[in-house]
Amino acid sequence: MTKPLENKIAIVAGATGGIGVATVERLLEDGATVIASGRNQKRLDELTELSDRVVGHQFNVSIESEARELVERAKSDFGRLDLLFNGAGIVGESNLIEDQSLENFENVMLVNVTGTFLMMKYAIPAMRRSGGGSIINVSSAAGVQGGRATMPVYCASKHAVIGLTRVGAKAHAGEGIRINVIVPGQIDTDMLAAVEADASDGDPVEARKKVIAAIPAGRYGNTSEVAALVAFLCRDDANFINGSIYTIDGAFTPF
Repeated sequence: MTKPLENKIAIVAGATGGIGVATVERLLEDGATVIASGRNQKRLDELTELSDRVVGHQFNVSIESEARELVERAKSDFGRLDLLFNGAGIVGESNLIEDQSLENFENVMLVNVTGTFLMMKYAIPAMRRSGGGSIINVSSAAGVQGGRATMPVYCASKHAVIGLTRVGAKAHAGEGIRINVIVPGQIDTDMLAAVEADASDGDPVEARKKVIAAIPAGRYGNTSEVAALVAFLCRDDANFINGSIYTIDGAFTPF
């Protein structure tokens, strides 16, 4: 039986984070060949052990030459690029605007926005040559609402990712290139645990209880649920979905 992503070539940027790992696993399950990119070499090595359809590269996609090289690797190694998951991201400092350093602002924007932009910049021409493709960017619940007052830079960066997605979709829909954005809420990852610890005043367990109480579904999401949404947006079944914002948050941020 043919799998839905069989013969598709995918890049997963940010593959060594919690959602990135789950996405690599799900795309493999659905038949894709995956080029996994991240900063954690140990996790990249673990991913390459999952299948001979995984290739790991330690690239920093916020550096233009490395983002370009990552796409070039897809073209040279496999002859095409069909799918891109833009999952690289950081939270940065937790402070009010007046207490934020310019260094933190620039660093968060570099990873979350510039990295997303650069991967789109080089993936779009490659997908055009392949006859089309699907790009899935990653925003956050903070990108569709105000977010925490102490996370202004992260919030701004995730709003920017939505803007890049919607403009890119409008520009390239006629070329068979789909660009959508997922908006995870509270997903059980190391990144979220770090945010909880920072905001907990010494009691991360109590902090988690308070957050869960504000989620109508009554729980955190898990990374496999996010990966399932990514995999769907990669499929040909989703061919008419373009420029869309997909929240996955247990009804935490309904429009």
